[in-house]
Amino acid sequence: MALLLPVLLALLVCLTSALYYLGAFRRRRPGEPPLDKGPLPWLGHVLDFRRDTAKFLQKMQKKHGDIFTVQLGGHYFTFLMDPLSFGSVVKEARSKLDFTEFAKQLVEKVFGYHSMEEDHKLLQLSSNKHLMGDGLVLMTQAMTANLQKLMLHGLGLADGPGAWTQDGLFRFSYNIVFRAGYLLDKGHEWDRLESDELFVEFRKYDQLFPRLAYGVLPPRQKMEAERLKRLFWKVLSVEKVQKKENASGWVTDQRQEREDRGMEQSMLDRCKEFTHIGHSGHRKGAL
Repeated sequence: MALLLPVLLALLVCLTSALYYLGAFRRRRPGEPPLDKGPLPWLGHVLDFRRDTAKFLQKMQKKHGDIFTVQLGGHYFTFLMDPLSFGSVVKEARSKLDFTEFAKQLVEKVFGYHSMEEDHKLLQLSSNKHLMGDGLVLMTQAMTANLQKLMLHGLGLADGPGAWTQDGLFRFSYNIVFRAGYLLDKGHEWDRLESDELFVEFRKYDQLFPRLAYGVLPPRQKMEAERLKRLFWKVLSVEKVQKKENASGWVTDQRQEREDRGMEQSMLDRCKEFTHIGHSGHRKGAL
């Protein structure tokens, strides 16, 4: 009996530590948004979140208001549902709210890209050069030309003036903007076809994105996400993009800076996926 007591105490300590790690003792503190840990220990609301993310968030918004925290797979996520509030949140000082570490983890999880310490600085320098002043003018002109080529393509050809293609407004706009951002050279016919095929694959990835970002994808969908990531790495590889005649300076400058700092080829390809796919798509805000 004397030997059994230390064993029981050790098990009790381990159990208490495990419950603490799983968030069983977490409580809402003063000034924090409503906390909803869900019906299952550690898992929390992960099953409802997987089943229908939009419906789940709408249900939580109706229950708790525009800001709330929920437990998903052992992690706590705070959602901000009012888009008019985003500005005041992201402008908070880093001492109160720092996205750097979260951004590193997110980019690694959804794009397989291991960021460098100077990534933010490199992105800022490249953006200042190409997304402001003369650089912005050139990029705007290239984007406008791509939009025109995609939107006006096929008009007045053999199909005749009565040949219409019907599509939903959201999908049409999403398709055009994505493909215009992807096209990096002079818009030859094979680029249009390739960009349309890539858009179909990106839509699959985009629909998996929320659950991938929060780490709650079921095994089959996780395998599909990995397949899509490998496809993007191949299509957007440095080797393939270097063959294009009119590659974006914003993209090539970032690649060159990272290559000069010794980044591996595989990470350069993944960085290109993050730059192209991450910025061509759009995300609904969640903190």
